[in-house]
Amino acid sequence: GDPVAIKEPTSVAFRRQAGANVLVVGQQEELSMALMASSIISIAAQAPNAKFIILDGTPADSPLAGVMPRVRDALGAGRVDLVEYRATEEAIAELAAELQRRETEGGANPPPIFLLVYGLQRYRALRKSEDSSFSFGASGEEEKKPQADKQFADILRDGPAAGIHTIAWCDTAAALERTLDRAAVREFDNRVLFQMSANDSSNLIDSPLGNKLGSYRALLYSEEQGTTEKFRPYALPGARWLEHVRASMQK
Repeated sequence: GDPVAIKEPTSVAFRRQAGANVLVVGQQEELSMALMASSIISIAAQAPNAKFIILDGTPADSPLAGVMPRVRDALGAGRVDLVEYRATEEAIAELAAELQRRETEGGANPPPIFLLVYGLQRYRALRKSEDSSFSFGASGEEEKKPQADKQFADILRDGPAAGIHTIAWCDTAAALERTLDRAAVREFDNRVLFQMSANDSSNLIDSPLGNKLGSYRALLYSEEQGTTEKFRPYALPGARWLEHVRASMQK
């Protein structure tokens, strides 16, 4: 097997600089959910003033549908906003307004905000739109209304420097290509890959190593540092762990 290094747990540092976002790609739904849940809990423990906005695209009939609500209950509803699918555009608009306010007013180190998108491929409102020189739609106020996909792109590009970071999971490289353009994908300096084809892996991290992963392994790629690390994601948080988290947050 592969050699195992004795080291600290694999992690990502969210610095206030361009590109400080995380993209997760692969068809491991449960491990992707576990990765997001453990990330929320880890960030909350280290940054007590951090807030979380969660777009949970889990189907209602999925066994994973209750994970994010349980994480929210453990941390407290005041810190976690679990957005309904129909309210996606409104939530993105509010976050874009907060980004604009931070850029305009400045200030020293406002509280960090983390936008988590589980199932990016399911959010049509965030899917890139094709600009056209011709318009056959209504004019006036509707033309002036900001589009959620463009606001999302602004959040990815300008958010990290203002303390607004994004963690997103998309199931396939093809779905990612349909959702985000190349410029938006480049705003994710940190990328986590589960098992996929060598071609998709090469497109995402300039290496075919994603083709050699097993079922319970992932790769963490840092574009800034030029490093690739294999790791094993944590499992889904159990009831006892979440109860411990709840008790810790109440202290």
